[in-house]
Amino acid sequence: MKRKNRIIGFLFAAMFVASLSVFAGEETAFVDDYKISSKVDFEPSKVYQKSWEITYGESKRPVQVFLKETKKGEEYIIRTNYFEVKYVNSEKGFGARSMRVSELVVPESLNEQVLNQDQLSRQKVITMSQIDRQEALDLIAGFLPELVNDQYKNILN
Repeated sequence: MKRKNRIIGFLFAAMFVASLSVFAGEETAFVDDYKISSKVDFEPSKVYQKSWEITYGESKRPVQVFLKETKKGEEYIIRTNYFEVKYVNSEKGFGARSMRVSELVVPESLNEQVLNQDQLSRQKVITMSQIDRQEALDLIAGFLPELVNDQYKNILN
């Protein structure tokens, strides 16, 4: 009887460990599975000089990224139908910032629901120095999913 209980306990523990491995693998795959592409139909303007799309997995709803060059550096405006945020790249470093209410296209209440304010604070400084555009885009694609509250992660898929 004791031997049977040990075997059952061992099998239960093995299944638990295996399920953790599968769960961890799925989460890592989400963050690593993205594609960055230039928008072909983008027309530069006084406000935005360049634009890209980040697509996670096989999503049909890419995230829009607009480059805004300023005197202090570059701002990467991240825009979806559900939230907006920006990443700033300057001599002081690279990190995430909230959008000013006057700049928002998405309703402020929806933006606040979708974005995780704790993660936004943690991402305020990602690097301590200015980085090149490709590295900025890669960091945005990698860190952006963490800014979205868990119940809204499906927005990116």
